Amino acid sequence: MDTVIATLQECNLSASQFIISILRCQKYHRHHLAEDLLVHSDEIIEALIKHPSRQDNKSQPTANHDALRQQYITEIKLISSEEVGWHFGPSHATTQQLEEFSIEEMGTEMQSRAPALWDLLGLLLGADSSSSFEDVKNADGDIMMGSLQRTSSEVYDEEDDYWGDVDDLDLDAHTTTKQTMRRSAVIMIKCVVILGILMQSTNRRSNALQSILGIFLQSTHTPQKVIDTLACIGISISTDSINAAIRSLSTESQNTLQTLGKSLLASYAYDNFDVDLKSQVPLAEKSNDSLKHLTSGLLFPLQHGVTADDLKCSEELWRQSALNSHVPLSTLPPKRSWKDLLRIHPESKDNSTPQLSRRDQFNARMFLLDLCEHGPEYFRQFQSEIPKLDAVEEIPLVKTSITAARAMDINNSTVSGNIHAVVELLAQGGVHDPTDTNIPDNPNISQYIILIHVEATPWNRFQHVVFIPGLFHLKMACADAIWRTFLQPLAAREDETSLMRDVTQLQPKETGIYCSKPGFRQMHQLIGHAGICWRLDCWRVHVAGMDPSYTSLDAFAASKPDLEKLKSTANEIALNWVANHKLLRTRRKTREQRDMQYENALLLNKYFLLYEELSYSMNHRDIGRVETSIVAWIPILKATGKHKYATHMMNFLINTHFVFPAGLKHAVRYHILVNPTGKPMKWRAVDWCVELNNLFTKVKNGGTGSNHTIERIFIESPLVQAYRNTQAIVQKKFLHAHLTTDHAAPNMIKSFQGLSNKMVAQSPHTVVLGRKMRCEIPDLVDKGREMMEKAAWGEGNNESNAEMEV
Repeated sequence: MDTVIATLQECNLSASQFIISILRCQKYHRHHLAEDLLVHSDEIIEALIKHPSRQDNKSQPTANHDALRQQYITEIKLISSEEVGWHFGPSHATTQQLEEFSIEEMGTEMQSRAPALWDLLGLLLGADSSSSFEDVKNADGDIMMGSLQRTSSEVYDEEDDYWGDVDDLDLDAHTTTKQTMRRSAVIMIKCVVILGILMQSTNRRSNALQSILGIFLQSTHTPQKVIDTLACIGISISTDSINAAIRSLSTESQNTLQTLGKSLLASYAYDNFDVDLKSQVPLAEKSNDSLKHLTSGLLFPLQHGVTADDLKCSEELWRQSALNSHVPLSTLPPKRSWKDLLRIHPESKDNSTPQLSRRDQFNARMFLLDLCEHGPEYFRQFQSEIPKLDAVEEIPLVKTSITAARAMDINNSTVSGNIHAVVELLAQGGVHDPTDTNIPDNPNISQYIILIHVEATPWNRFQHVVFIPGLFHLKMACADAIWRTFLQPLAAREDETSLMRDVTQLQPKETGIYCSKPGFRQMHQLIGHAGICWRLDCWRVHVAGMDPSYTSLDAFAASKPDLEKLKSTANEIALNWVANHKLLRTRRKTREQRDMQYENALLLNKYFLLYEELSYSMNHRDIGRVETSIVAWIPILKATGKHKYATHMMNFLINTHFVFPAGLKHAVRYHILVNPTGKPMKWRAVDWCVELNNLFTKVKNGGTGSNHTIERIFIESPLVQAYRNTQAIVQKKFLHAHLTTDHAAPNMIKSFQGLSNKMVAQSPHTVVLGRKMRCEIPDLVDKGREMMEKAAWGEGNNESNAEMEV
């Protein structure tokens, strides 16, 4: 080393001049000394930084510091410029901007355009870690965090359940990899947030990240003080900017409604909801009533090949309407009745089971499913092998977009309120009175039909409107009919085999609620849980009749029957343990020759299975089976006092199948159910979507505290879906844990076992001649049909009555 230093001195060269000359001189570009300096440049810089003399003089800036500063400034100006695309004007915010925001894309852009800053932050944030951002990249080099969004402190995705069940494998590497990926992803998120703060500080318009987070905070009811604090830090935009974004999004939603409505290819839905504004200040000119009755609305596009020409039939329907006084009675279509609805979907005989009707086949499958899912362990192996039912008529699987209308200060509990609600909702869709020439671009709907989904009965005076019933409320009415039949009568609760005894076993702390007025969810659960136990008891009694050695389902499982044996047995149970036409003959016998509790059990099985079939057909988009289920429920609803539902559903089906033209019939039937997600088994009734929208409007949105006002509800009511999308984006991209809102299915094993044991002791399915019942359950189908016949006689409709007598 001394020799080299002496040589440099003899040549009158300093060490720095020697190195700079080698690096700058064209002659030495390929020289091995120059290449060696370049290869070891990091070590040279590190040695310069760590030199003792430099440590003693830290305050003096050096040229490389100035160069780094200039590079950082250049990079931050570049990524915060408008050309990069991360500017977000709150006053011009759109739903598309919210939906297209991607923190992965933002991180990739930052890493590409500001590599020095990105590496610096990565080094500082992960100084004690060997993880790399390469750990969260896919094969194309893009940063991907989608597989990590449902993580917790130690469990990162649903695959862990699988890995935990695998034996004799080395899983340490898998767990370590997941932890490394999560750590790298968290560091990347922090880098994006820090650079986002620097970008906004450099250019106030470069605020995409802050805007998304600000709208997210607003949608989750974050207090204004917290938002203002985060805005000062640079993580969110200000409250005023958030309000500007909300107004812009609300205006955009209104424009979307107008575009969809004016196309005439839209269906409307509305419902009332109540809001208690406890923060309202009473004024001299206003009452102190804080309960407000409002109306919400949704718009759905008409799909499945429906065109405007399919809806161009208003005049044709008016010529067939009995409300049209200018039409001779002789030209009206023939009067139809419930009997005609029995033929809208004729039975198609299955050659393998010719003795089973379509409904019997569904019942047999339900018996088989319950055995394989809730019976002894042996039967679990057949769950995946149970064949699916043939659909009567399926709606094609498509995703249905939902557009929320602005909430309306209208109480639709009256006829005038409903008329006002329909007019206002159509106006939001850009549809007004065709005779009003003062409204530009007003579509002429005088010859067209508009579909409106409602809960209540229709007002046929709207010639251009066809009202479609909500199937969710129909399902609630069916559950209520079961409650009125088996739980409301005092005498129906006293027998040992009554449904009330099942409630004491399944829900012992809620017996008072079931006696008074249970909610829909409680009845839905009771029908499902009690129905399983009753159908399992049918299996127990039936197999014991086949072979006395089968004293229990466990003994039957020990015989190891195959699936074909189970299917044939389920068919027999469906024919013998569900009430049918044979029940009328049985009830004509003397009391000593009858078992009234057994008869009631058959009827309960029938009504429970009818409810299950309605639910099944709605979830599986089988509109044909939905309609046949409704036909079966009409007399039941009539017999239990729900006359409006029965009449409304009967008239709706009669009009749909016997009055409406083919195009309108297709549009109505294929849009009574929608699929907001586009996924199988995610079909929903339209009125269910409206109820969900009401929940978000009055509970989760619309302000809090003193800001919980009607005006705020009106502004935010069209933004329900935008808020949900924003929350989903932030929760997913920021790796929130426990994102699901679904509760795990309750463990009902002990409850089912207790109820099954009770049935063994006093089974309603074991015939005991002479056994009486304090309350004899009527055959509601026969009773409802008789009531409809009497109503037809009362109206003087001899033709309809003759058809009912067939």
